[in-house]
Amino acid sequence: MMKVKCIKLLDNLTREPLESSSWLSVGREYQVLSVLITNSCPVEYRLIANDGQIPAMYKADQFEMISNVLPLNWVVSYDADSYFELAPKSWITPGFWEAYFDGEPEAIQLFNTEKNIIFKQNT
Repeated sequence: MMKVKCIKLLDNLTREPLESSSWLSVGREYQVLSVLITNSCPVEYRLIANDGQIPAMYKADQFEMISNVLPLNWVVSYDADSYFELAPKSWITPGFWEAYFDGEPEAIQLFNTEKNIIFKQNT
């Protein structure tokens, strides 16, 4: 499935190079959980950070593509004036990520179900 390798670390705001990060490691491969393109940011990947738990968005310019095979559970969501997203359908439902980070059990279960589908396709 879609995998990337971290090739550099950049500060999220200033875009200045970083020596290290607790979230990402140069040389490490990451499974891409979703892709988002907005007017304000060219391309971002949702990945699970080094802690193995937190799904977060990272700017794509820190990575190189290892595999470009799209997961079978991704759908396209877009608004011609603001964004284009590839992700599992349940994740692009309005309010999903707020519910997930608020710890709502249904959102956590949906996240884990879709994440497991993505990771199983990689084996």
